[in-house]
Amino acid sequence: MILDLEEKVTNVFLKNYDAYKSDKRFIVNQGGTRSSKTYSIAQLFLIILVSERDCLLTVCRKTLPSLRASAMRDFFIILKEHGIYREEHHNKTECTYTYKSNEIEFISIDQPQKIRGRKRRYLWLNETNELNYEDFRQLNLRTEKKIWMDYNPSDEFHWIYDNILTREDTEFIPSTYLDNTFLEDSIVKEIELLKDTDQNYWRIYGLGERGITEAAIYSHWQYCDNLPENPDETIYGLDFGFNNPTALVRVDIKDKEYYLKELLYESHLTNQNLIVKLNDLEISHNDYLYPDVSEPERIEEFKNAGFNCQPSDKDVAKGIDTIRSHKIFITKDSVNLLKEIKSYKWKVDKDGKVTDDPVKVNDHLMDCSRYAIHTHSLIAEPDIHFI
Repeated sequence: MILDLEEKVTNVFLKNYDAYKSDKRFIVNQGGTRSSKTYSIAQLFLIILVSERDCLLTVCRKTLPSLRASAMRDFFIILKEHGIYREEHHNKTECTYTYKSNEIEFISIDQPQKIRGRKRRYLWLNETNELNYEDFRQLNLRTEKKIWMDYNPSDEFHWIYDNILTREDTEFIPSTYLDNTFLEDSIVKEIELLKDTDQNYWRIYGLGERGITEAAIYSHWQYCDNLPENPDETIYGLDFGFNNPTALVRVDIKDKEYYLKELLYESHLTNQNLIVKLNDLEISHNDYLYPDVSEPERIEEFKNAGFNCQPSDKDVAKGIDTIRSHKIFITKDSVNLLKEIKSYKWKVDKDGKVTDDPVKVNDHLMDCSRYAIHTHSLIAEPDIHFI
């Protein structure tokens, strides 16, 4: 290998490297959470970038903000760790990086001029199950050699299973968190808790196996590019955390439709840290802020800092019903919010029965969105008080 990666790679990387040297066109990485599949492909693309000549590599995902927060971030971390990164070779506007006669570009499906643009030698489709088949066809036709795909198998039915995994020129690389020998013990324990939390989540994110379709809690939401101009109202939802992330969402209301934007998703924030961040985000002291009412002492501190904190109604069932009864739009740069809403599902018991309880995993932005939207709809009711 060109780079000294032997002591820093997982078995997933080695399988992808072997597939790179093989005659297979499609290399499909289906895996659970934290299996190293994304990081391993990023390592491999760096090796290709520095070892081949006159080569264009393309990395693509559904939206550019999601790509920046995943594969693109991993690639540049690895590039810098190996002392290869040069500022003058990085076109941050076009999201490209050049190395000698080679170039890697990062594009998204909502950039049609790039999807239907120049031919490339290699393609990596990050979170491939977000793409529709026509997206794939356009990209496939403009790729000369190999295409890598990675995804969590959260869909029971998908074109990947029917149109790619059935081909003889496909290399299938399944993986789980157990393939990642660099994973911290605390993360392993969190993943294994899914065994007793939700069987479908454990199947998808623990075992890396295809999920069983059950109704998503929210299926009516849509993407939007930006928040609306001149909204009728702006409100905020806040979910406190420390080891878990503190989550903040902005909700703009326009013509009784709700537009959501993730503003904060960060761990290890004290009250003072958070107050500074809220001020930096220019949260108006006149707009309603709906925090988790289970921490009244923290709320008092925010009220003393001038924020218009209102008691939130934590009735989960009624809150979900409220959100499902309105049109919901989410900005494309709300990376963690989009990830949460796509995986927010009803709990499935050990007998495979769908319950009326949501899975309590990675739902911090879901909670604060519910606090804001549901409670604001009840603001005229006089009987809501801090507990």
